[in-house]
Amino acid sequence: MKRFYTLTILAVLFSASTAVAQVSVTGATPKTEATFTDKVKTEQVKVDYHSSDAQRRAERAAIRKERNTIEVNAGITGSLTNFNSKWQSVNGSTNSITGIANFLFTHNYKKGVFTIDNKITGKLGVTNKAKEWTKSQDEWFISTAPAYKISDQWNFGAIGSLRSQFANGINGSSQRISRFFAPAYLNLSLGFTYVCPKPKFPVKVNVSPISLSATYVTSQSVKNQFFFDKFGIEFSQADQLTEEQKKTPYAYGLTFANGSSRYEGGSSVQVDFDRTFGKMFRYRTTFYSFYGWINEINQQTGENKKLNLEHIAPNVRWEHTVDIKATKYFSTQFYFQMYYNKAQCRSLQTQIVLGVGLSYTFKNK
Repeated sequence: MKRFYTLTILAVLFSASTAVAQVSVTGATPKTEATFTDKVKTEQVKVDYHSSDAQRRAERAAIRKERNTIEVNAGITGSLTNFNSKWQSVNGSTNSITGIANFLFTHNYKKGVFTIDNKITGKLGVTNKAKEWTKSQDEWFISTAPAYKISDQWNFGAIGSLRSQFANGINGSSQRISRFFAPAYLNLSLGFTYVCPKPKFPVKVNVSPISLSATYVTSQSVKNQFFFDKFGIEFSQADQLTEEQKKTPYAYGLTFANGSSRYEGGSSVQVDFDRTFGKMFRYRTTFYSFYGWINEINQQTGENKKLNLEHIAPNVRWEHTVDIKATKYFSTQFYFQMYYNKAQCRSLQTQIVLGVGLSYTFKNK
């Protein structure tokens, strides 16, 4: 009986495995097709490769600082001399107070092969002696020099400068001989500048074959004073002068025929040197010379129009400045100038100033 059950179970299992083996999916077709939907939203994203406003402002400021070099220096120097009555009675000395204010501004701009150097200086000194105030120094100076670099050591460009004084000037006879823009000097030149490549010898030499020098005396009172000293008559009586006298210089090279301005053409040379030694010592010098040969050629006289060499003489101005900075706010300055202008004075003019006082310097680099 057990054998019968065993055989029966084996038969069922065999038939079931056979039926499974005969099932085939060939030809089966799905009732519906599967579809897919994308529910993810897509948006166009704009990529911003630019920096923030603060970063752009910082970059522009860095570029400006790289292209611009600025220096501002201001200082006040002075001296006080006091004698008691006994000393004055024996030696004839006089109490005095002297104060001098100095100002210097320099600006250099450089972009590619183009450069421009700007400079403004001012000096004003007063002295109180015997209870009377007089000028000891008085001058302001403005210059600009645009140039294009044509080689490693040579530039081509122009130099323009204007120089005059702030206050009225009185001579020993209490006569007013100068005031603002009387006189004033304008110099324009076009030429080539040699720039030394050695940092230890920063010299610039400008040679200008074509230059213009102009002198202005815009104060009528100053002209009246010089006119009376030269001809012994008032300016209003100028019709009494001869034709030769009307062409005679009487004030800073000006003649009655010139009016208030005088122009000369010629050539000029300018040498600049400015170097700081360490942190305390600085030496600056400027040499300028103008030779007005074009104006003299235009004034040739005689049948053969020979050149009159009597009035031809170069104008020379040579300045030296030594700054010794003991501390951040305390310094000593030595200034020496030689000046020769035949139209103003036939002798060499010199001045020496030694001052000790307060000064402050600002530099952006």
